[in-house]
Amino acid sequence: MATIKDVALLAGVSTATVSYVVNHKRRVTEEVAVRVRAAIRDLSYTPSGTARKLQRGHTSVIGFVADNISNRFPSRLVHGLATAAAAQHYNVLISDLHDDVANEPRALELLVHEQVEAIIYCGFGAAEKQLLQIHRSGIPVVVVDKSPDSNALPSVLIDNGGSTETALQHLFDLGHRDIRFISGDPNNRNTLLRNEAFRVFMRRHRLRCPESHILMGSYSLQHGYASALHLSEDLPGVTAVFCGDDMIAFGAMAGFKSKGLRIPEDVAVAGFSNDPLAGVMDPGLTTIHYPMVEMGQRAFEVFLALRDARRRFVPHEWLKTHLIVRRSTNLKCPPFTNSGLTTSENKH
Repeated sequence: MATIKDVALLAGVSTATVSYVVNHKRRVTEEVAVRVRAAIRDLSYTPSGTARKLQRGHTSVIGFVADNISNRFPSRLVHGLATAAAAQHYNVLISDLHDDVANEPRALELLVHEQVEAIIYCGFGAAEKQLLQIHRSGIPVVVVDKSPDSNALPSVLIDNGGSTETALQHLFDLGHRDIRFISGDPNNRNTLLRNEAFRVFMRRHRLRCPESHILMGSYSLQHGYASALHLSEDLPGVTAVFCGDDMIAFGAMAGFKSKGLRIPEDVAVAGFSNDPLAGVMDPGLTTIHYPMVEMGQRAFEVFLALRDARRRFVPHEWLKTHLIVRRSTNLKCPPFTNSGLTTSENKH
């Protein structure tokens, strides 16, 4: 297969001149242009599409970094991202960290090497210094889901604290006073934000909140199940449980049921994310709707704004969440429903 060097040699010009003729970037004499076109024809030379795009300053590829793409959150987020990107003739290159924070630096290096036009970041937050360097080098970085320490990095987020308070206020309004929080991974920034919101809410309403009322662990069915078995020993004192995400809540409901407890008659359960299964569980799960797909779409829109901006700016987008009330906290709801009762929206 002929290369640009072969064309340059046959035409008696430099490779840069061949590039100028192929991409119409600079004027060359008609005589030179004719020689280059003849060499291209004789050698059946086909310029690389990627190379042409690089020469023009863009590759139409954006990178996406996920802590674990098999998890529901990043997989739904990348669905929104890829849909928005495809509409603008962009492709998405996914870099999966496989739940290992040590993979972050190398993953970012590889995306830069691949000449991506931007990086949409949904990792652990451990490589923020490197992200800042990349962003300041001219490759836009948009952080999604987890708030960066630096305001210099564009972001698309939700209000974790306000969303947590919305769910807790719902339980409080139903008369619950002994509320426990089955939280998630202590290394996750969103976990810490929700934990603090739980403490603030309980103190504000003068409710007991020792640290033992926050059960840390993983965002998993297993953690929810094991925590429910533990909390079952405190019944009938505990009347409601708020869970850090829906997977935890699903596990918790299974754990309570294994002890013969009724939901919500014996213990109410609320989650966070509005997983597609939330409406078909028995009972349907009350949960905070997390706009994951929209978050991916908005992240791409932020990239476009950065790409087209005539001046430097740092956008920070805050997406709305809302509580969907189902039967796991309210017996007035039907047993199974995908929609539930929607309460007031929460936004930053």
